Amino acid sequence: MHKRTFLIAVTLFIPFFSSDLFAQEREELMYWETENIITSATKLAQRLEKAPAIASVISGKEIRNMGARNLLDVLKRIPGMGVSIVTGYGKFGVESRGIKSSTSEKVLLMIDGHKVNESIRGTGIWHFGDMTVENIKQVEVIRGPGSAVHGANAFVAVINVVTKDAKAIDGADIRVGGGSFDTRHYNLLAGKPKSDKSKLEITGMVDYFDTNGEKLHVDKDADGRSGKTDGQAEKTDTALKVSYGNLSFSGRYLDRTDGGYIGSVKVLSDETLFETTHYFGELRFSHKVSSEIEFHMKGYYDEYKWSSYIEVLPEDSYPPYGIIGTPEVKNRTTGSEVQLDYSIGEKNTLTTGMLYEKIEQFDVKQSLNFDPGTGTTFSFLKDFTSSANWNRNVNRYVSALYLQDVWKITPGTEATLGVRHDRYSDFGSTTNPRLGLVWRHSTKTIAKILYGEAFRAPSFVELYNDNNPVQKGNADLKPEKIRTFEASLESGFFEKYRTKLTWFHSEIKDLIRERKTDWRYENLDEAVVDGIEAECTLYFNEASNLHLNYTYQNPREKDSGDRLPDVAAQKGNVGFNLALGRYVNANANLLVVGPRPRDSNDPREKVNGYEVVDLTLIAKNFFKNLEIRGSVYNLFDEKYADPEKYTEQAQRDIETISLNLLGSDFPREGRSFVLEARYKF
Repeated sequence: MHKRTFLIAVTLFIPFFSSDLFAQEREELMYWETENIITSATKLAQRLEKAPAIASVISGKEIRNMGARNLLDVLKRIPGMGVSIVTGYGKFGVESRGIKSSTSEKVLLMIDGHKVNESIRGTGIWHFGDMTVENIKQVEVIRGPGSAVHGANAFVAVINVVTKDAKAIDGADIRVGGGSFDTRHYNLLAGKPKSDKSKLEITGMVDYFDTNGEKLHVDKDADGRSGKTDGQAEKTDTALKVSYGNLSFSGRYLDRTDGGYIGSVKVLSDETLFETTHYFGELRFSHKVSSEIEFHMKGYYDEYKWSSYIEVLPEDSYPPYGIIGTPEVKNRTTGSEVQLDYSIGEKNTLTTGMLYEKIEQFDVKQSLNFDPGTGTTFSFLKDFTSSANWNRNVNRYVSALYLQDVWKITPGTEATLGVRHDRYSDFGSTTNPRLGLVWRHSTKTIAKILYGEAFRAPSFVELYNDNNPVQKGNADLKPEKIRTFEASLESGFFEKYRTKLTWFHSEIKDLIRERKTDWRYENLDEAVVDGIEAECTLYFNEASNLHLNYTYQNPREKDSGDRLPDVAAQKGNVGFNLALGRYVNANANLLVVGPRPRDSNDPREKVNGYEVVDLTLIAKNFFKNLEIRGSVYNLFDEKYADPEKYTEQAQRDIETISLNLLGSDFPREGRSFVLEARYKF
């Protein structure tokens, strides 16, 4: 049976089946009555429907039911969002509203409001996109600009992962799982809520993941050979949250090793390894000065280290020793922020704040087994840090001021006006305003009209890359800029239906791209994106629902009108969550992604669309606090691939090596299984 026919048949069957099955569960939890609280839209806690943003909130329970393995599994179900492989290293990226790049630097990722985008490449998704979901309380996703609140990287989307507090855990939670490709996963959560005798509250998490990865077939790499990808990965992820009265601390430590997938120049290798360490700590103090004034202060420290062993070309492609490089870099951020919330009567809440950061890039090193000037290869690695380094040690200083007013015009109408000014020591200043108007008619209809501007700071790779024949830095780059207009209408019908329709229009200028003549980064292009997002949910009761969403987007070059490559014009999800009494929960989702066009100069055919079904069953309440979850991903073993980035030269000379960079696209995973047991103490 075809996958779409299968899922449609099941979803059509649910309403008839559920009426008797849930006769005992008459207490319905409709969308309009839930406490969907979001903080990332304004830095204030707000109900989702009142927030001046086009946003989604996905609860930890929903994430658990859908069988999400990581954050990326959650994001691919959000309208306007897409997840795909974006580099020859097998790194996943997140696109939003037709805008896609190799490092997802235009998407801001936060954990409990703490930014995790590093400054080397601007990415947070590469490091935390596959973070474990076991410790997630909810995920807040804002589509659209957010720089008026959050500054850099909040360009086309803001993702805030809210982790569980001690009350949500209240004890210990152990999970053990495994699955296809020799995958192992172990997780421990523990939380001690504060009591009448103590104000101390502690939560902690330890997570370990290890996999050999699926060995996907590559028809033709850049050297013309066929073979298998290298998808091995191992990571340890730990987190700690401590609070005492008005003082709180949160910290995280991530250490991971990843294989090379296809490779930097898309030549297959089984020796490439990347090692990443990322840790941060944030100390916060909040104090309610009076009934009208609340004060917040935080200081934070982040350190990020990336080291690698890159077999650019194996020995049989470039005898006798191949081409090997070992670039390294460290990144450190220290910063502080002060925020004041002032309620002026009952109608206005004024928020103002300031921020200061020092960002240091240091210990930039490079060893090679060849001379970059002559191309002569060695049987050993030689340190070229002083003579031919890949980047450089540099500091960046950032200061920012922001002001926001949430104005309650009438009981059903709120306006949000805000502006933020950021100053960077390396490229200058940028000012980004926002305006939002939210109108609520009774409890059934919400209308929003929004306008916002945002910027994306050039990364250190774009500014300072050197001694690389295919990526050259440019210290004179300006930040990318975007302005977006949005309008949405959200309604509920017959108590059980919720629909939402959103229109957006974005204008982007000073896009940073590689110049085709010498591969130097420049502010080259302008783009325009128009689109719509439609969502519909049918609630059968508190535990069961049918959901659908659809996205249409038209991203294009402003001057030529050429379609931006590698993103689908249409995508959508349809699925259900079904509670079969108190013992079993079933969840299925069909993701449909349309064809993805190539660059206008790319001679290859467009990349085919695909349809993938994921299915999860959970058995619970049959033995004390034990829960068993089984998931099948890509149930019908769909064969599909993500588009390989096009380069203007099909044949590019790298030193004396001629490689055909128009090889195979990036193959995606086939059918896989995960089985997990969870026990709560």
